[in-house]
Amino acid sequence: MLKKRTIAVVGGGAACTAFLAAYARRLSGDVAGASADVIVFEPGKSFGPGIAYAEDADTALLNRPHSAMSVDYGDPGQFRRWLHRQPSARENSEGSESGESSRVSDPEARHTTRSHFVPRSLFGQYLENIFRQSREDLRLLGAQVTLVPSAVVDLTVETGAAGGSDSHVLTTADGDRFVADQVILAIGAIAPSDVYGLTGTAGFVAQPYPLVSSLSQVDRSAEVLVLGAGLTAIDVAVVLADAGRERRITLASRSGRIPDVRTDLGTGELPELLAGARTLLAEGRVSLRGIHELLDSTLRLGGTSIREALLPYTDAWSAPELMRHRLENPLPGGLAQRCVGALTPFYSELWRSLPDASRRLFLRDHYRTYNCLRNPMPVTNAHRLLGLHEEGRLAFARGITRVTKAAGGRFTATFADGRTEHYDAVVNAVGRTNNTAAASASSLTSRLVRNGTFVSHPLGGIRVDPETNQVRGSAGAAFPRLYVIGDLASGEHFHVSSMELVARQAAKVAGQLVPAPDRLLVGAVA
Repeated sequence: MLKKRTIAVVGGGAACTAFLAAYARRLSGDVAGASADVIVFEPGKSFGPGIAYAEDADTALLNRPHSAMSVDYGDPGQFRRWLHRQPSARENSEGSESGESSRVSDPEARHTTRSHFVPRSLFGQYLENIFRQSREDLRLLGAQVTLVPSAVVDLTVETGAAGGSDSHVLTTADGDRFVADQVILAIGAIAPSDVYGLTGTAGFVAQPYPLVSSLSQVDRSAEVLVLGAGLTAIDVAVVLADAGRERRITLASRSGRIPDVRTDLGTGELPELLAGARTLLAEGRVSLRGIHELLDSTLRLGGTSIREALLPYTDAWSAPELMRHRLENPLPGGLAQRCVGALTPFYSELWRSLPDASRRLFLRDHYRTYNCLRNPMPVTNAHRLLGLHEEGRLAFARGITRVTKAAGGRFTATFADGRTEHYDAVVNAVGRTNNTAAASASSLTSRLVRNGTFVSHPLGGIRVDPETNQVRGSAGAAFPRLYVIGDLASGEHFHVSSMELVARQAAKVAGQLVPAPDRLLVGAVA
């Protein structure tokens, strides 16, 4: 009798949830019923949401409309339908920006800004629900899902006896050992870098999420420096402002760039753009210039241009100027955001088709601008930040070069123009990184890089097979039973951190874990 296979999933957040849901879908059509048991390792408080979507302040919003979020992009409206069925979710999504709590039966009955952009924690509740549902679905399909509330600190390969298959040995922080035939690493982004070496210093918040708990230690009347100006920094600023009206907050970064304002909820496919991308790939002439021209021609068909859309970034407008302009004139930014979003299915192939020098040039000179368009802030937050700025409670600073702990317990920040400013507290909101060198020395990522299981990709993350997401070793060959989902695959795929791309990767990996003969049987009887 054949021994039943075991799949280990390291990380129990959104990527794991998407995998379990995809694996259950795949097995439900499997004629032979070749299910494997699953072990999920997650040190957090719950399985499903992960850090990104954990229970938190209601003002920490998704930056995409709820209709664009799902763990199954064959069913993109799944989260939206779930939201309709939740009384508490409806109440949160319908409340007006003035804070009123209006109860109506249909979330679409009031088209407020907030109703499109719901709290991140609501998506976390949905993920927790999908996790439980998928676990039960897999049980019914013959796959037992075991939950291990501990972090994996080591992963080794044990050679099979008498020519048998190799197996993976996973060791947890509690010292327990588990054996699995296949391993999926769904460990999310590398923790934010401590750029100025402030970890352990009183008054420094190294990891802002969950915001409610991490920011509760900041005094209500403190002068707060937030390192970073992206979506994480914006979440931090809003929560800090809500919790203390006496606080003065400064968002500081090197470039001073903030995310664009999501000013267009259109979902049209932009057929000219997609046809142009297919042509570039088919003709083998992918270049940065070609992609630029394709975007510009699409924007001109819509009544604007790439020059106009990027003006706030190429001309280095201040953050308040950018927000006011986008709110008053939404077309250029909104259409550019749609273009960037429409190209999502082509990211990986376009990225891998570019010459290596072009990819490095893009990351150095253009990635920040791309990321501002790809991950814009909700309109709600733009209005809120502008209001705080006009009240004198929020400032934006660019050119920060150094932060040190000063005498008397305060922090001193130095800027490129030579000026210095003083703050009572510092919050690290520099955002995610895909640089394996920035991972903590005690982390699983660092350990696997050191022992040669992982090979760092020069453009970020680690080397993986682009068709399968299997980890590639130092000799270039793929490990047939070791997979990655999420940010660690970014060097190969370019952009992999959005829920859509994580879910697509999860579905790809799940499809490979149903044995090939059974996949053929599924196709034969479909």
